[in-house]
Amino acid sequence: MTVYSTDLTRLLSTITDTLGRRVAPALEDGPARLELAAVLEQLDNLAERLAWDEVRLGQACERTEELAVRLGLASDPEPAVDVDTLRRRRRDISETLRAAYRDGAPDRSLVDAVLEFSEQDVQEQISTTLRAGLPG
Repeated sequence: MTVYSTDLTRLLSTITDTLGRRVAPALEDGPARLELAAVLEQLDNLAERLAWDEVRLGQACERTEELAVRLGLASDPEPAVDVDTLRRRRRDISETLRAAYRDGAPDRSLVDAVLEFSEQDVQEQISTTLRAGLPG
């Protein structure tokens, strides 16, 4: 449950803001500052081009719905392929997990469902470079 909880536009805005307000002022005039200015311009141009990959988003929605049903939630009567629906359904799952863990160890089938989902999610959502740093 990683990337899809992040609004790409906000993420890009945060990166641009950090580089522009914190990093750029610390650089002296020269090549590094000019290169950073070029990067900031590219980020601004990229902002309008970002869009969700509908196929991958659909796959994430489907996997999320499968997990929800395995955890005992009612099937979504109107499953949609959009980020808001995905976030809503993952909030439902989080609430279910919170309740399941509130009184101690949950049923083993719940743990297995979450482990299987998480393994797929990490393979799909975490970059190869970051995965290399994960244990196991």
